[in-house]
Amino acid sequence: MGYIKELKNKIKDYMDGDYEVTETNTIPSPEDVPLGKKAFKIKLASLCIDLRKSGDLLRIHDKETCGKIHKSYITIASEIITKNHGQLRSFNGDSVLAFWNAEYQYGIWAAVIASLQLKWALDIEFSKYFEKYSKLDFGIGVDFGDVYIVRAGLPRNDNNNNLVFLGECVNYACMIANQAHSPFHVEISTDAHLNLGEDLLMGTDIYGVKRNMWSDGYVPWGGKCCKTKLTGYCIVADTV
Repeated sequence: MGYIKELKNKIKDYMDGDYEVTETNTIPSPEDVPLGKKAFKIKLASLCIDLRKSGDLLRIHDKETCGKIHKSYITIASEIITKNHGQLRSFNGDSVLAFWNAEYQYGIWAAVIASLQLKWALDIEFSKYFEKYSKLDFGIGVDFGDVYIVRAGLPRNDNNNNLVFLGECVNYACMIANQAHSPFHVEISTDAHLNLGEDLLMGTDIYGVKRNMWSDGYVPWGGKCCKTKLTGYCIVADTV
């Protein structure tokens, strides 16, 4: 049987009938999810960080310099996300996608804390290393909601398949990250904002005065202009 005929049979099987959906409280790894008609359902907080104008870096700098910038940026993002108990699930050139279990409110808080620490790290603490080449601009988006997880690709080896995270909150976080920029690098959904405690709602300005950290923002979504919350505040990560 030719591979196209085999492929037609496989796609017909995938497209016909229902998937077996298992609710879970644990973010699965690829080996936990079969390649067949199986899906996992979980409530997740999604964080996407996206580097602004990364294409310009390729035009301005040589490939080695671009490699230095991207590797350093992704390393900082990965370290801070994992130190805040987030799970990295996608690297796409100039963006990183990570998740927290949002069955408990702490998962939403942790995603927002990570985003505010990323703002501090990339815009302040490590900025001098990037500025010798280019000042980084970036956007971070956070949302939460139900996510379906399937494993897609080919079964031959781990390089040919991976998990796909399907949920409005995933796309919304990526959309927000795609528009957020300096000085308001962090932008979150109003649902995420409603779940924050006072420590993440109020910040201290340069004069020592407590102020609301968040301003109103908007993002085009589903043919509408949806409200968001954005901030230029940051949180210092553990430096010990």
